[in-house]
Amino acid sequence: MTNASSTPPANALSALPAPTRSRFQPLLLGVLALSLIPAGWLAVSRVQFENSEKNVALVMDYPALSQQAKETGQNPNALLLRYKSLGVNGVAVFEDVVASTIQHGEAYFLSGGELQARNPGAKGIDPEWSYMRSIKPGVVENLVSSFGYISNAGEISQAQADNLAFAKEDRKELPAAIYKPLNTNTVNVAGQKWVGWAVDPRYLPAGPNTEQIKQLQAQGFVVVYRPYGDQRVRDPGKNWPDVPFVSFTGAEVIGAGNARVLQDISDRLGKRVPTIIENSVQQGLADLIKDRTAARMFSLNPSWQNSLTPVEVASKFALAARERTQRILYLRPFPTQGETELFLNDLTKLLADRNIKITQPVIENYAPSDALRWLSMLGTLAALLLLALSYPLPRLGLIVAGLALLGALGLNGFQPYPGMALVSAITFPALGLILRRKQMTDWYVATGFSLLGVLYVSALGTDKDSMLGLDPFSGVGLTLVLPIGLVALSFLPRQDIRQTIADLFAVRLKLGDVIMMGVALGAFAVAVLRRGNTSAVGVSDTEAKIRQDLQDAIVRPRFKEVFGHPLLLLGLSGTLPGYFTMLALLGGLEGQASILNTFSHFHTPLLISLTRALIGLAAGLLLGYIGVWVLRLVIRIWNNYGGWNGGRPPSGTPASQSSAAQPSALRRPLVPRTEMRTTEIRADDTLGLGDLGIKP
Repeated sequence: MTNASSTPPANALSALPAPTRSRFQPLLLGVLALSLIPAGWLAVSRVQFENSEKNVALVMDYPALSQQAKETGQNPNALLLRYKSLGVNGVAVFEDVVASTIQHGEAYFLSGGELQARNPGAKGIDPEWSYMRSIKPGVVENLVSSFGYISNAGEISQAQADNLAFAKEDRKELPAAIYKPLNTNTVNVAGQKWVGWAVDPRYLPAGPNTEQIKQLQAQGFVVVYRPYGDQRVRDPGKNWPDVPFVSFTGAEVIGAGNARVLQDISDRLGKRVPTIIENSVQQGLADLIKDRTAARMFSLNPSWQNSLTPVEVASKFALAARERTQRILYLRPFPTQGETELFLNDLTKLLADRNIKITQPVIENYAPSDALRWLSMLGTLAALLLLALSYPLPRLGLIVAGLALLGALGLNGFQPYPGMALVSAITFPALGLILRRKQMTDWYVATGFSLLGVLYVSALGTDKDSMLGLDPFSGVGLTLVLPIGLVALSFLPRQDIRQTIADLFAVRLKLGDVIMMGVALGAFAVAVLRRGNTSAVGVSDTEAKIRQDLQDAIVRPRFKEVFGHPLLLLGLSGTLPGYFTMLALLGGLEGQASILNTFSHFHTPLLISLTRALIGLAAGLLLGYIGVWVLRLVIRIWNNYGGWNGGRPPSGTPASQSSAAQPSALRRPLVPRTEMRTTEIRADDTLGLGDLGIKP
């Protein structure tokens, strides 16, 4: 008869070391429960703020529209009014350039060589210069006074730089930028006065087309003005039109390279709201909006748009408005008017289905209570300490928790809010699985802690900049990795860590082990790389179609969760043999980590993220229970079909018949039975890793 102490665990879950029951656990759980009050309050205030901003402007690119009108023989304004009837309520108007005055017949332009060729023998003409002459009186002369170069463009002092860190009302003003005129001259040729330019002036910004903008506003359009950045423009922003939005062109805002100019631009913006272009945040924009707000704007590259169907493009714009809080949808017409109208019809329908109103957005900042955020922080600290003290090796847990805390704060410049948001995102997915992992119902415990963590991540990480997508906490990608590491360390047995390290070095790996580790690492790499709106690993056409259909019909769940939750349920079912259980637990934890990662994208409305997470949980739960049932059925068939029963007779078969039928050594079953291994596993093999060659 086998001694009870030598009986191996019933499954691999029982072989894992049990968590430590700390005497501080009730206190820490109490702090965690109380801190849910301020965190929940902040979540409610955020939802109220986001619900008040469910509106967008559909802004058409005017130059692209004008080009389509010319190609189809239409008047640009008439075509714009046609699109207005289909939902367009805004227009993006670019700043004019000097060449516009030439096209409008207000000035002549000749290169120096051309002017000299037309007037042989004329003096004072430099063939390398450019020359202009006014047709409309004063046009060229006014242009000359509009350009110059900055004479005080040197670096500002350290004291002035420190001064910029203060709020606008508390800091001293920097001296305004000082410009000197560009190098020009005047020559008389054949009795006419020509202004010579050392540079080609045709592509210099020349200010807004005021008459056009007023006409568009009179027709009820929201105008987005797009000025060009050029360091040769004197007093940039001084003549900007009275419009609600300004969208800078190029890779940086005007004045990004000079603090004096940037301050002038900030002052001259007035009540105009600058835009943040999706996936193209311009240099200097974060400094420009430090004391103001900004509007998120979404657009597609024209070449990419033309490679998609109108229905696909409409889906992307609707998704941007619904799930990424894009307030300005920057539209460009398709190659044909018919495609453009189909696109607008689909887009307006998708927006209406989601109760998103097309109007002029009123942009405001979200300002959470600092007091409530600090109180919420107590819950994160309690959760981290509870995780540490629940490790089978509590001292190791305290070291790991301390390093996680310092690392998260360090990644975020030791700013408390973003640093503790990252701590929340890596702690709560791991906490439930460290506290309990003995049966399938423990999945609900792990999921419950993950959902609690959502409140803390939102409370600590949400502010104006993070909601605008400018400054989320650093280390968002780590939220998919570190929880797995925290749980993996809790698998270490209760013994001297030096002995564990020695045992690991003594592991005898087989080819199957190497293959399985390679497959697991590959799957993990794909899961981590396929994150964000632009991932390093692409998706197939079929998956892209499924994603589009789901996001148009409902909120699309994250596939990491749809596959991660069933895997965790498989691991907690105790059905998988050996270390497959550990791999399933760690792989399935990706689903829990993905929940927190989802809520770390603060530009996505909180209710949208919650809906996505709940759909993922429901789908994962259903697939998980089905998967466990199927796996158990497969194992039972594998072990019993055709006499394969690990050497044991089928139920009801006399032992003598069994011996006669199977006289030789038989193959082992897929999942060895406990009673067969009592003589193979030592009593002190508490990890159940004897088959791996690890000494207990």
